[in-house]
Amino acid sequence: MAIMGILACKMLQDEIVYLIQNDPDISDVVVIENGEHVEFIEKLDSLGISYRFVQKVEDLPDLNRDFPVSNNSLTLVVWQLDLGYHETPKLLKKRVYEDLPIFIPKADAILLFYGLCGNVLADVESDFKNENCPVIILRDKDGIIIDDCIGGALGGREEYAKVLKSFNGVGTFILTPMYASYSAEGFFGFGQAAGGFTDEQMFELNKYMFEASGYKQVANLETGLHYTPHVEENIQNFADKYHFKIINLGGGNQELFEDCYQKVKKILTFEK
Repeated sequence: MAIMGILACKMLQDEIVYLIQNDPDISDVVVIENGEHVEFIEKLDSLGISYRFVQKVEDLPDLNRDFPVSNNSLTLVVWQLDLGYHETPKLLKKRVYEDLPIFIPKADAILLFYGLCGNVLADVESDFKNENCPVIILRDKDGIIIDDCIGGALGGREEYAKVLKSFNGVGTFILTPMYASYSAEGFFGFGQAAGGFTDEQMFELNKYMFEASGYKQVANLETGLHYTPHVEENIQNFADKYHFKIINLGGGNQELFEDCYQKVKKILTFEK
């Protein structure tokens, strides 16, 4: 049995659900029950995908490195982190760098479902270079680490740049289904409780930032994934709240996530 760990931004949970749904090699899904898992398991339940809980990664047994990895079945351990870390990239790096040493003894390889995220994770692979448990971050077909979840859904930096250029200078938010679900909760308000902001204060802060940055419209990015409910409603509410125009945006796909996932499976000696 091979064990792949996924340390993930909650914003990319739909992409993880897609990989699980479409990989017959997976025999066991372990979900870390840390409070960030609820929507994720609801989606697994809706698809009839079985899983089991572990409260903390520390509760998993350390692997015996004296035996070669067996590729007759795959266990996936999914550990999602709080969205609030996006507001402070240095805290995100601190959390990821604290969690990886805990995770590495438990897995044969770890796929890090993050991008550069404010350029704080650019060196994570080299900083955690480990022949027993390599850490792999999301990269595009040219080997470039993705900038963020939008860049991943579009296929990488080149495609992302083309889309941004197509807006002709008009400030545009691009929302994936998961991004849309949290835009309804305050957008920059992922960590508002910790910051002590009221909903009204968060609204005024967002409004000021949007106006100062020249944002005029919101793009509904079709990713091909429809696990998250009420996407159009959430985007409409967000647009109405801040007086944005809505545009539809195609081109989203799962190719980059699939390629990175298969790369890690290849490390685990699964045949392609």
